[in-house]
Amino acid sequence: MNSIKIILVITFVAIISACSGFKGEEAVPSPHPQEISSHRVTQDNRNVTEKEARWLLNGEEDPYPTQFLTNLDDPTGKTYIRIDDLVDAMQTKEERIKYRDSQVTVSRVSNDGSRMAIVRTISDIEEGDEKHILEVYDLNSGKKESELELPSTAYPVVSPDLNKYLYELNGQVYLYDAVMRKTTKIDLGKRKIDLGIISSGLFSPDGTRFCFEESDQPGIIMLNLSGISGAKRLLTGSRASLLQWDQEDKLIYTISEEDDNYTKDVYSLDIESGEKRWVTKSTAPFILSPDQKLALSAEYEASKMYLVHLSDGRKEDISSFTKNQGIRTVPIQWIETKTNYMKYSNKVKVKRITASSTLPKQGNRSFNVSNLTDENYSTSWCEGTRGGGVGETVTIDLGSTQEVRGIDIADNAMLVNNKYLDVSKIKKMKLDFSDGQSEVLESSDVRFKFDEPIRTSFVKITILEVKKGADFPNTCIGELKLL
Repeated sequence: MNSIKIILVITFVAIISACSGFKGEEAVPSPHPQEISSHRVTQDNRNVTEKEARWLLNGEEDPYPTQFLTNLDDPTGKTYIRIDDLVDAMQTKEERIKYRDSQVTVSRVSNDGSRMAIVRTISDIEEGDEKHILEVYDLNSGKKESELELPSTAYPVVSPDLNKYLYELNGQVYLYDAVMRKTTKIDLGKRKIDLGIISSGLFSPDGTRFCFEESDQPGIIMLNLSGISGAKRLLTGSRASLLQWDQEDKLIYTISEEDDNYTKDVYSLDIESGEKRWVTKSTAPFILSPDQKLALSAEYEASKMYLVHLSDGRKEDISSFTKNQGIRTVPIQWIETKTNYMKYSNKVKVKRITASSTLPKQGNRSFNVSNLTDENYSTSWCEGTRGGGVGETVTIDLGSTQEVRGIDIADNAMLVNNKYLDVSKIKKMKLDFSDGQSEVLESSDVRFKFDEPIRTSFVKITILEVKKGADFPNTCIGELKLL
């Protein structure tokens, strides 16, 4: 949950600067931004939608960080795209191979929704190290504008205009100006300041100031970045948590109450006058709309998402918007834009799905192959042999030749008498396509992107190896989706 909280705060204020490479303290921008291949965008090549739409950047942390762009004007929950799918559509073949096992997190989408900044995290499990790469994309053209590899321990916060980013490295704070191509060490003054959570800080709308919290001290630290050194403390004595810095130069923050409901009062602080205004109360992760008239709130216990009207406290249950995206998704950023994100989506249409064998129904539990595409992880297809399933097949008939970019297969979660059974799982499988190509994948719980999209009229999955389950001898798959 800590990483989701950090992402939520960062995304209101951080768009990644256009640059690449480090030399000492000074970074040098890439002189040749990479562009995507034209075939990576679907046939809808319009740059914008017909009218402005409301979108939500949202995500969940478990079982691994996943983010989405969700259309708030479609209550069916069908108009959304995973961020890693969107980024994949704008990458070259070489980039997809190079960054296959990396984790992508949105730092921020621009105010007009036309640009997106991501942080790509690449982990070296053997060495125990991580490195972060900043990438900026133009979402209208589908081009990557720039990328920058950061020092291994540096995680940036980027200004709204994309031109500056601030990071901590070895106990010092640095500000990089992408226009001037200059890195400046920030003078924090004589007082020792805790920089442990500076990466959750906020730039002001004009990028001239920066606020962050200290983990061991009440109040908020504000740095003036426009040539004046030193640090100023705001809200002295208050246990404030930063939320966002809006376009009217108002700092939005929360104060936690001492009660069992973890209630938070939300305030707006006018930086110039020091005037504070109470906005609302909240007990769950939330964000405010650009005009601060609405809030989007997530309730973990009930797995619900609500749209709250701040004028009268009225709540609308909009859980249907995110029903296919996980049970604990939280709002990150509210976006109002004419940019058409769905042109990067590749919706593969399935005509029918068949299996070489199927386990007969047991009581009220069906193991039919249609369970693979019902978007319900509690149902599954199970093969019906006595030999464990090696050699059994599932065939997805597309009805026509379509572009397939990858496959997403999830293990089964079979709950019986309040116990999750240890069922047999696929250890290795083979994918065959109508054009003669094939792929061999390890594990059945996998989301795999092909190096290049494959044009095929079917996908045939053959089980090659199985990991035996202690509670259930038949091999099962929970969900299957072509990307």
